[in-house]
Amino acid sequence: MMQSRWARRCGAGIVWSAFAIAVAVPLPTQPQVQAQPAGKAELTDGLRFVPPDAALFVYADVPKIWNSSIIKNLRNSDPKTIEFATDFLKKQLGLAPEDVKSVVVFVPKLKGPEDTERFGVAVTFTKVFDKAQLEKGAAQLLPKNAKLKVVVPDDRTAVVLLGLKEDEFGKPREAKPGPLSDALKAAASGKFAGVAGATLASLPDEIRGEDVPPQFRPFQPLLNAVTISATLDLAKDPTLNVVVKSGTARQAADCEKSLAAVMTLLQTQLEGGLKDVEKDAGLKDLVAVMNSAIKATGGAKYSTLGGETQMTVTLPGDLPFGGAFIEARKKVQEAGAALQATNNLKQIGLAMHGYHDTHGSMPPAAVCDKTGKPLLSWRVLILPYIEQDDLYKQFKLDEPWDSVNNKKLLAKMPKVYAIPGTTPQEGTETHYRVFVGNGAGFDWVMGPKIANITDGSSNTLMCVTAADAVPWTKPDELAFDPEKDPSKLFGAVVNGKVLIGMFDGSVRSLKKLPKKETLKALITKGGGEVIGDDFE
Repeated sequence: MMQSRWARRCGAGIVWSAFAIAVAVPLPTQPQVQAQPAGKAELTDGLRFVPPDAALFVYADVPKIWNSSIIKNLRNSDPKTIEFATDFLKKQLGLAPEDVKSVVVFVPKLKGPEDTERFGVAVTFTKVFDKAQLEKGAAQLLPKNAKLKVVVPDDRTAVVLLGLKEDEFGKPREAKPGPLSDALKAAASGKFAGVAGATLASLPDEIRGEDVPPQFRPFQPLLNAVTISATLDLAKDPTLNVVVKSGTARQAADCEKSLAAVMTLLQTQLEGGLKDVEKDAGLKDLVAVMNSAIKATGGAKYSTLGGETQMTVTLPGDLPFGGAFIEARKKVQEAGAALQATNNLKQIGLAMHGYHDTHGSMPPAAVCDKTGKPLLSWRVLILPYIEQDDLYKQFKLDEPWDSVNNKKLLAKMPKVYAIPGTTPQEGTETHYRVFVGNGAGFDWVMGPKIANITDGSSNTLMCVTAADAVPWTKPDELAFDPEKDPSKLFGAVVNGKVLIGMFDGSVRSLKKLPKKETLKALITKGGGEVIGDDFE
């Protein structure tokens, strides 16, 4: 229990860091200096609202990010993504991209789980903005019950507070020293595209104790430091500089070892990922960036003086970041599609078993009329078991799938029957099909019982991603012919793999189909065949 709670709380800082970067990166603008109110802190823009002992803050200088070689490369390589991001900002928040100057996210403390829902976002604009539109848009992006407040200290600054008191966090702070003072000043200097800082004492007490998971112990000196901050310089070659402040010189020396351990771990992860992407000839830009990242992490420079440790990592600025981003996004989308397709098969398997629990058998391959003519697919029969009972009630089970009433329901295909990127007629056709007849798992009129699958439910195919898609309500399944090779019936390759669901509810992902004899053995439910060694 201690480990899970520790991991949950420790991960909160990472979540908010990612949130801040995601908000800040896609916003283009031009630099504009804004005067500070008299008598307030020397800090600029949203930095004035950050507590000097905050658990975490992340600052983004939007013009520096937008005009960096990395983002320019991305803008030229993938203008559609940039256009989508800017259109979203205009529609959601009523802002043109050039209206934003800087973004700061801060979390005052992270002592308990409730603190993950208490943070502030300070945005500085280049001109007067619409508070009502900003407040409405921000509310739509947050949970319905979120305690949201938008404070406007001046006509070019907005502070969005979630679960924080306005009188404490909605006003610029007086200049007071604190653990993050140096990091905040670095952000205000105008030298860096991004700055982040964390006060370790404001993070969960568990991470600073001795009872931490073994895998985190090499990094424990960092968790016991006073502060950790980082600056990102994108002026030429992207350069990340990390500064760790400790209580003593000995602690600082241990922190240097921990930083090296972090880089070694990162390098190992990158090398593992590189082995995967190198196999794809279409990922050459991603391979180039990853190779450079591996060299950069291995060539990180460290220095320790007194109680302060620094680490610097630099990447070449002329790398094909735009192409690498597009290739990485494609890879992520393929992985997402594979995960979705796998989850769909699992949901179908659960629905089949739910139907079995209710009716004493799984559904037949189709709803048939009195003469045995198939009318509607099994996919309609399991609708109540995939939380689609209302849709199920709209069907007329005594009419064919293409009757006037039933045909209009084609467009209401549940997402569980769709495979992202592979469904030919989006929203109406599916690749999820079952084998029927000649001893296969299903028959048209009677549904199979688990007890009658004598070959074993873990050795018998229930549902697969078929080569051809069909209207999801149509009773058009994979007719099994023992005299023919069934290999050509499999398809809908997702991320290079064919997915198959077994009668026990498990899902297998196959890079290569087994030989036809093995496939036939898997298709039949009581043939007594031996499953070949080529099915792994």
